[in-house]
Amino acid sequence: MQARISIARFFLSAAAIAAVLAAAPAEATPRRADIFAPPASVALTGLAKQPSAAALDPLEAPEAPPVVAVTAAKLQAEPAEPDSLDLAWSLLPDHQRGLALALQDWTSGPEATRNPARRAMRAKIAAAYVTRKFEPFWTDANGWREGAASAVSRLRAANEDGLDLRGVTIPEADKGAPGAASELALSEAVATYAFQARGGRLQPERLSRLIGAKTALPDPAQAVADVADAGYRAGETLQGFNPPHYGYQQLREKLVELKTRGASAPPLDSLFAAVEEGLAQTDALPPVKSKRRRMETLGGPSTSALENEIIANMERWRWLPRDMGDDRIEVNIPDFELAVIRNGAVTHRARVIVGKEQTPTPIFSDEMVEIIVNPSWYVPQSIIQKEWHGGVGDGYQVSYRNGQMVVRQPPGEKNALGRIKFVFPNDFAVYMHDTPSRGLFAASHRAFSHGCMRVDQPFALAEAVLGPGWSEERVKKLVGPSERYINLSKPLPVHIVYFTAYVDDMGRLVQRPDLYGYSARVRKALGLGG
Repeated sequence: MQARISIARFFLSAAAIAAVLAAAPAEATPRRADIFAPPASVALTGLAKQPSAAALDPLEAPEAPPVVAVTAAKLQAEPAEPDSLDLAWSLLPDHQRGLALALQDWTSGPEATRNPARRAMRAKIAAAYVTRKFEPFWTDANGWREGAASAVSRLRAANEDGLDLRGVTIPEADKGAPGAASELALSEAVATYAFQARGGRLQPERLSRLIGAKTALPDPAQAVADVADAGYRAGETLQGFNPPHYGYQQLREKLVELKTRGASAPPLDSLFAAVEEGLAQTDALPPVKSKRRRMETLGGPSTSALENEIIANMERWRWLPRDMGDDRIEVNIPDFELAVIRNGAVTHRARVIVGKEQTPTPIFSDEMVEIIVNPSWYVPQSIIQKEWHGGVGDGYQVSYRNGQMVVRQPPGEKNALGRIKFVFPNDFAVYMHDTPSRGLFAASHRAFSHGCMRVDQPFALAEAVLGPGWSEERVKKLVGPSERYINLSKPLPVHIVYFTAYVDDMGRLVQRPDLYGYSARVRKALGLGG
């Protein structure tokens, strides 16, 4: 019993296993104590050195150097105490013992050594097996456990979620007697699926410094444990690592439809008709006379380009918080549109003006906390230096702070922010606001700003944000010469997103121009063509 308890105190070390296996004959069955033996150098220093013969007589060997005296002494190891773990190791079932030995090659194999990320993932999974005393997640003495087939089924359908598992082995869970290699392969495939489903294939901030989205990656060992513990619902649990958002699910359905249609290899004309039928034409996608030109607008004369674009957009859904809030604001930059959502339903829409290609609107999530009526505009230094070249026009107030010129435009009808400003503090110092140049909202391509979002009918937006008690008329009564602040009773989540493909309320696939080239960068990072 003491031996059974003692085994839990030891941690499996790949280095220790490697040292033992290198010294032991290949056909020998390793003892539990051998696997956890210290390296050879440590074992040597632990020996008790006892001279078994007298030192050499200096008269008989007057010329012998001191090293001879040391060499002449014989080393004798005192018998070690019996290893209390030997019994525990011998009591382990064969499948657990085999799994413990297989972990050595698995964590230090060539495919892991060449890939640091893969090696790190395998190390975390191996640690989970040690915690379980080498009890498998997926197999037992009778073969595959209940959840293995369900997990494998979902893994084989990973391309339906735009994932790519070609680099991992997916075992056959419906035939054959599984061994340790199959057990470990399934664990790695599940962990890889979870990693990709949460957006681990690329880092958004590396695509642009103006992408503030953060992905929350799962712990690989915990992901394997959660899926394995789900039993017959393992596949469903695994798929749950993908975004739960309705917009993502709609794109996923379109991707499956396109893959099914692509498998039948339709002629070019019928393919164009099928794709065009599901596309909504709005002011953000101007009409095109030529069928060939329209095909290029849709993503090319094949379903593969359109599939890749859908996958790139599905990937960007992985950047968003899993809980976006039942009440929230979404601004889709390529769509030039804002939506206020209450209890999961859109209650207000408005056209917006976003940043120019040279001054993109950032992508991030934050919370709106206040509305300012009659805002002042503090001119950014980038505009003062790069566009105004240090000069200041009429109607601006100039002061100095820490030796730097500060330029303020007082509230008024000609103020660049218009009559109202929507504040959600963020690292990019952008916000939503009114504008005196309201004629720009008539344009279909509305990328005119320095990064902030100008809102059409801003007082209607204020009513939608503030809710009961704050009608559009009441907010307008605050218009005047000085700033007036309205604090929101509860912060409202704001998500600035970038979707060039989405499904509209009629169930039609809509495409938008890749305004800032982010979709192309995502496709390239994922290894997609087009």
